[in-house]
Amino acid sequence: MKPELTVDALVQLVHRYYPAGMEKEDPRYLVSEETQRLQSLLQLNVGRSPAWNDFVQRLRGQFPDCSVWDTTVPMSDPCYSCRVSLPGFVAGAPIYDSVVCLLSQLAPVYALYASHMQRSNPPELKSWLRFPPFPPEFQSHEVKLAGLIESTFGFTRLSNDVLFTPVPDLVPRTVNFGLGDARLIDCLMTEHRW
Repeated sequence: MKPELTVDALVQLVHRYYPAGMEKEDPRYLVSEETQRLQSLLQLNVGRSPAWNDFVQRLRGQFPDCSVWDTTVPMSDPCYSCRVSLPGFVAGAPIYDSVVCLLSQLAPVYALYASHMQRSNPPELKSWLRFPPFPPEFQSHEVKLAGLIESTFGFTRLSNDVLFTPVPDLVPRTVNFGLGDARLIDCLMTEHRW
C-alpha cells in the first residue's frame, strides 16, 4: 500500500464523510457537514465518470466470453462496481459465478471478491462470496481484472486486513448498521455485496 494510503489515513479519510458517534436515524446525521460532503461527492459522480464508462467497455472487450454488468448504484454508495461472470454464463442458468470489483470514489483504492449463486429445485438460493484467496476457477479473472484496474486507474488493491478494519464510531448511511458494526470496506465502498 502506498505510504499515503495507510490504514490510519483511510480511517481519517472516512471520518470526513460520515459523522462520528451518530446513528443514521439521528436527525443531525443527514444535516451533518460529513454527510453533506458525501452527498456532494455522490452528486458529482451520479452520471459515472467517462473513465469508468470507458473501463466497463474495455472489460467487455477483454472478457469476450463473459457477461459484464456495471452494478454501480448512483447516489447510494461511494464506489463504482462491476461484475464479470466466469466464461459460459447464460441468462437464467442455475449457476452464476463472477468476480466483482469495487472502486472507491473516496480514495484511489479498490477491492475484488468472488461471488457464487446457485438456484435449485425446489427454489432455493445457495450463495457465497469470498475475498482472497479466491477459489482456483476464479483466479485468472482476479489477476486479469486487478491488472486492468491498476493499469487504467493506478488504484491500490486493499488487503483483507485493511478492508475489514473496524471503524466502530461510524455508520454508513445506506445500511442497517449500529455503531460498532462498520468496517473500512463499508465506508470506502459499500456494504451491499452479493
